[in-house]
Amino acid sequence: MYFIYNLIIRLYGISIGITSLFYTKACAWRNNRRNWKNKLRENVKKNKIYIWIHCASAGELEQAIPLIQQIKRKDNNIKIAVSFFSSSGFDLYKDSNWADVFFNLPLDTKENAEKLIKILNPKFVLFIRNEIWWNFLNTLQKNKINCYLVNANLQQKKNYFYQKYLDKVYPLFTKIFDTTTYGNTKIERVIFNNQEKFCNEVLEKFCKDSFTIILGSSWQTEENQMAAFYKKYKSKFPTLKIIIAPHEFNETKGVALENLFGEKIITYTKPTSFKSNLSILLLDEKGILKYVYRYANIAIIGGGFEKTVHNINEASVYGIPVIFGPNYEKFEEIQPLVDIGIAFPVGDYNAFEKTLLFFLENNHWQTDIIKKSAHFFSNTQQISERIIDEILYS
Repeated sequence: MYFIYNLIIRLYGISIGITSLFYTKACAWRNNRRNWKNKLRENVKKNKIYIWIHCASAGELEQAIPLIQQIKRKDNNIKIAVSFFSSSGFDLYKDSNWADVFFNLPLDTKENAEKLIKILNPKFVLFIRNEIWWNFLNTLQKNKINCYLVNANLQQKKNYFYQKYLDKVYPLFTKIFDTTTYGNTKIERVIFNNQEKFCNEVLEKFCKDSFTIILGSSWQTEENQMAAFYKKYKSKFPTLKIIIAPHEFNETKGVALENLFGEKIITYTKPTSFKSNLSILLLDEKGILKYVYRYANIAIIGGGFEKTVHNINEASVYGIPVIFGPNYEKFEEIQPLVDIGIAFPVGDYNAFEKTLLFFLENNHWQTDIIKKSAHFFSNTQQISERIIDEILYS
């Protein structure tokens, strides 16, 4: 199996090189890894102790932030190096203060693993969630460097071949901190988001005296459903306003949404587009969605009609109902929110419309959902402290 794994990794590298000629994402992936060794050497300070944390993308770094905070609290002299698999995660956080070094993870070959670990020489390593790379794990073990998997969902169903792969690589971890036993730092992170100050004049003005629905990380399906609902009921609910934060967007997204909804919209980064009589706002700035949920009465989270739903905890922590598509089984933290009645999966447009109408036509639910949300999130703190204490002191 190890031979097959390395063959797949090599073929993946070749395919990236080919597709980079045609696709922007593949090109960014390749370009960000050029001269990675020299870039890393330039950023790593000699005679400093580093902890290496690897994340797939931005969502995994959000899960890692409570761990980073705990490490810094225990020893502020320790440096943090964060690697990303995705270029988008790197681009979003490379200028932030959450780590001392940010870099793109090179292809998982034996040679790359040996070179990277020689440069970093980390005190220990954290892999977040599903980022499990065989050659890096092998090399860490050979160098007697402890490596931990955090936020692992050991109960999640996996296909036969992937499970066989995990059976080979799981024993290479020093310890696996699974969500069933230790909890999920993703939940701990959204509590911090809720407590951070965030005031925005544009959003406050837009949402004032309105019932606001926000589409967070929306895909085309959620946008189509919201457009159909809006056209059908906008006259019945004159205070209804919509914020749309697409999963992906470019300079043409605003025009596409105007065509979909059949009216002019406000673009967040273009203040001149703001008009008080407009009811739809395109949130075209990355990194602030997790704070913008506080301005909404209802959140609709994207991805659930595609492969898997995006982060619903970022919205539900604000005590608002959260609606999403049926594909959420990969995230074990969602089902408890469904069970207590603050998260609402829907399978099609009819269920989507029925659920939205319930919340728009009634107001007695607000206090109940706020209480349930507060109770749920108050019981999910101190997860990262427990994990870091076990790593440092056990």
